[in-house]
Amino acid sequence: MKLQHFQEILEYGKSTLINSIFDDNKAQEGSLSEKLQRGKNTTTSIMLYPFKDGYIADTPGFSTFSIEEIQSNELAKYYREFKKYIPKCEYTNCQHIKETNCGIKYAVEKNEISKERYERYKKIMENLIEREAYKKW
Repeated sequence: MKLQHFQEILEYGKSTLINSIFDDNKAQEGSLSEKLQRGKNTTTSIMLYPFKDGYIADTPGFSTFSIEEIQSNELAKYYREFKKYIPKCEYTNCQHIKETNCGIKYAVEKNEISKERYERYKKIMENLIEREAYKKW
């Protein structure tokens, strides 16, 4: 099944999206939940599918995740689209949240970096900072 519209994509699970990308039945799909009107958790193990310069992972459903190995001062380096804007920050230890003259924040304002992606970055950064403060005690 080839999904054509964004609204269609929102109604399906990860496995259906993967099958749509590859135009093949690589991943096992389940039925839609009557109550939630979205895909049920059918996937029970992680599968990696080669795609362009990397992989797409089909994983069991989850509501939270942990990235214990990443330090808050390293998080921005994991965002590929941030890379060319980091040198434009005034401060070398810029967290790209509250600082002025921040290359990342400027790129978000100019729609060169997705606002939604930046908001997720801020949320993850907040969690990392909280975890690091907790570990100090």
